[in-house]
Amino acid sequence: MEVLLVVHDWDRAPVRIEKIDDLVLDWTIYPRRDIDYSIVHRYAKALRAGSVFPPVKIGLFAGKKIIVDGVHRTESRRVLDIDYVDCAILPFESEAELFAEAVKCNSNHGRPFRPVDIKANIKRLKEYKFDVKDIVALTHVPASEIYREATAPIKVLKAPCGKNVYCNREPDVRELIQFKKALILIRNVARSGCIPDDALFRDLVKQCREALGKVRFNG
Repeated sequence: MEVLLVVHDWDRAPVRIEKIDDLVLDWTIYPRRDIDYSIVHRYAKALRAGSVFPPVKIGLFAGKKIIVDGVHRTESRRVLDIDYVDCAILPFESEAELFAEAVKCNSNHGRPFRPVDIKANIKRLKEYKFDVKDIVALTHVPASEIYREATAPIKVLKAPCGKNVYCNREPDVRELIQFKKALILIRNVARSGCIPDDALFRDLVKQCREALGKVRFNG
């Protein structure tokens, strides 16, 4: 997706002091489902001791100053009744670009994403039309897990071997024809005995042989 071509150089972003009440925590952009107040209070304790934290990352979008990264740092100052925080500020052109940057920034440090966060972020990135390669780059989640999380089954079919097959949409005629040809090819390979020396392929042939033993195709 084109937004990944946009490089947000936070190291060169202008830093200025902003009033915390002017910052927006948008839950449609923030890639976590909640605030961990154990982290907030730990940061507050560190602030009291004189620790210095990096600037909060703010995205300018639709006339709002939206927190991209640094919610826990911001809340720790609020706990201490500190009204202002240092912010690195960059403009954003779209909500998709803003959300993708929030996911990328928060996946690189801080509290690890919980499974519920990962699932929600993958779903949202899919809604923004990011492909699997892009989502892997943004979340550092393996492609296999993204496929599993992003595919919500809407139909359950019974395979010839008795197992359930989950589909996320109705297949069209062209796909059914291709599927039939693929099954016939695997059946012929299995019957010929010419199975490549590959464990995954051998396992696939074994499963297909079991399923195809009860299948009869016309033509």
